[in-house]
Amino acid sequence: MKLLKILVMFAVLLAAPLVLQADFKQTLYFNSPKAGKIPFEHENHLRHLSNNCSACHNAIYHIVRKNNVPVTMAEMNKGKSCGTCHNKDNPRAPQLDNCSGCHPVDAVSISIPNFGSLVFSHKKHLAMYSCTDCHDSLFKADRSNPHYSMQQMEQGKSCGGCHEGKTAFSVKGDCIKCHQVGEIAMAGESVFSHKAHLDMSFACSECHNKLFIPGPNRISYAMLDMEKGKSCGACHDGKTAFSVKSECQKCHKNVKEIPFKAFNARFSHLAHLKVFKCDDCHGVIFVGGTANTRFTMPDMEKGLSCGACHDNKTAFGVAGNCDKCHLGIPADVSFSIKNAGKVSFSHSRHRSTFACNDCHNAIVSSGVASVRFTMADMGKGKSCGACHDGKTAFGVKECSKCHPVKKILFSDDARFNHDKHLAVYSCSDCHNQPYSAGPDNKRVTMSEMEKGASCGGCHDGSTVFSVKGDCDKCHRSTVNVTFNVKETGNTIFSHSVHSALFKCSDCHNGIFVAGKRSKRSSMADMEKGSSCGTCHDGKSAFGVKSDCQKCHTVKQIHFRPGSAVFSHIPHIAAYGCKDCHPTLYVPGPGNKRFSMAQMEQGKSCGSCHDDKTAFGVKANCQKCHPATPRTVRYELSANTGNVDFSHKPHAEKGYNCNDCHYAVVPSGNPDKRWVMKEMDQGKFCGTCHGFSMAFSVKDPAACERCHQKESDWRPQQMQ
Repeated sequence: MKLLKILVMFAVLLAAPLVLQADFKQTLYFNSPKAGKIPFEHENHLRHLSNNCSACHNAIYHIVRKNNVPVTMAEMNKGKSCGTCHNKDNPRAPQLDNCSGCHPVDAVSISIPNFGSLVFSHKKHLAMYSCTDCHDSLFKADRSNPHYSMQQMEQGKSCGGCHEGKTAFSVKGDCIKCHQVGEIAMAGESVFSHKAHLDMSFACSECHNKLFIPGPNRISYAMLDMEKGKSCGACHDGKTAFSVKSECQKCHKNVKEIPFKAFNARFSHLAHLKVFKCDDCHGVIFVGGTANTRFTMPDMEKGLSCGACHDNKTAFGVAGNCDKCHLGIPADVSFSIKNAGKVSFSHSRHRSTFACNDCHNAIVSSGVASVRFTMADMGKGKSCGACHDGKTAFGVKECSKCHPVKKILFSDDARFNHDKHLAVYSCSDCHNQPYSAGPDNKRVTMSEMEKGASCGGCHDGSTVFSVKGDCDKCHRSTVNVTFNVKETGNTIFSHSVHSALFKCSDCHNGIFVAGKRSKRSSMADMEKGSSCGTCHDGKSAFGVKSDCQKCHTVKQIHFRPGSAVFSHIPHIAAYGCKDCHPTLYVPGPGNKRFSMAQMEQGKSCGSCHDDKTAFGVKANCQKCHPATPRTVRYELSANTGNVDFSHKPHAEKGYNCNDCHYAVVPSGNPDKRWVMKEMDQGKFCGTCHGFSMAFSVKDPAACERCHQKESDWRPQQMQ
């Protein structure tokens, strides 16, 4: 035995390096508050220490990480933690002053307020210096390092500690060695070239920040500002360098056509530059950029903007030559009229007969100067009414020529046909009395129409057919109406069945008021002759009192839990609905559920199913519970394990429901829970599982036949 123990221990020791090698291949990371994450490679250390874990653990470093106290670099230099091996006495090990051996360094992106970002390269500096040359005397090695301005660097702070023009290039004049510069695209197709200016020996400080503040706080200047010496105009004054005033194309290259989308107009710089110089227009007639002002066509006709030249003398006039600037036929214009929907004006139809200046701008002002006119104004000859007077063109009173009219669909498939009415009447006969066209129109019920409101103003049986009895003239079809009856679910009323025998006015609105004013009647009201009961009295038609299923759909009702099914069909063949409803059952959500024990006492189904009137509820379970009942879960502790009782194997063994119910197990959901001690005494499952009839509850080897194994245990809801 002693020899066996020695062999086992020897085998474990041999296997240890393999286990360690598998467990510690992953890199461990230590968080340093000032220097980021530091990687530690177990594999490297184990290889140099011949897999001797005890060389470090637990004397130098406890294997449980939370048991270790953080150690500073100063403490390591005194021989603590990593410094135990990584010291001058052990020159073969990497030394602590070689920071980058443990601390990964990379290019650092520095965000400069008002100047974008620049990149500091550790790699380039480490080729010449050690980490301690900068950290922490010049730079803190964490995010608390403050930003220094260029002025502070010129005084020796931060980068200026070395970059003073002696040790390394100066921060004062060699900006582009750190700050990247490029071509800057500006408004008006202009580009500012840093390269061109730097090649002419200008220093960055000659512009920044005296003339330009770089970055998000920069200010954009207009050409007028530059002409006054601001921004580029400080040098580009015609003396130091070319002037911003006249030599536009030196900066603004590839000027393009300017589209005015609202009116499909184009201004071509190329065509104008063949004849004029930039300063002929800028900034006397046009101010370019954000300070630009848009002018209307009436303004131009008065000599402003394009009208300064386009006056029919210097160049074609703006008043009558629209198509020279406005390309193609203008789009149709849609006017949204509050009380009459959308009206479209077709330019293409009018252009086939008229020129643009026949309307613009004498009759109709275009653009922002446009004024809207009412129909009353047009009737007096303004706007469209200047031509649409019934002589030159159709009159403005012929509404349907401009205002689109259509069939209007109302609820219950009622339709109003404008075309049919316009053949007899004019629009003003109805609009805006008795109808307001548009969203302000008020809906009126059939009862109100019968009193002369809305359609009833004409449809009174004298002027034209009445709203009271000729329903099908407006209501093209009828639909089945579904009534959601709380007690019995959905009940359907079929119009098609009734309209084959009766007229609409036989019911509406004497018996039933249609629409929102409809009133619901109870079954008790109907039995007294209200609503459906007016006809369904057992004489004119089947009665509401006894023939329930003719209106109320009946079906099989499934009860959960227990897999019981109640079928209305065999019961209706023998009984009337009122034999059960509502004395024994209140149909709908107000119904009360009864247990089997209560049924055995004559409640619910048990009032008939008592073994006299009909089979008893006690011994004929399968007559109502046709399917095998579901598995019953008894939820117990994890140590004991849940128990699932399956009805299926017991039924397959030939047992009937009443073999267990009610002698052994009460049916339903009784509160009584049985313990193993009671089962051992022959109660509950122990009635059978304790004798030769089935495996015994007392047999320890049989526990897992009912109780789930602890490894398989999952808490589940009791069924």
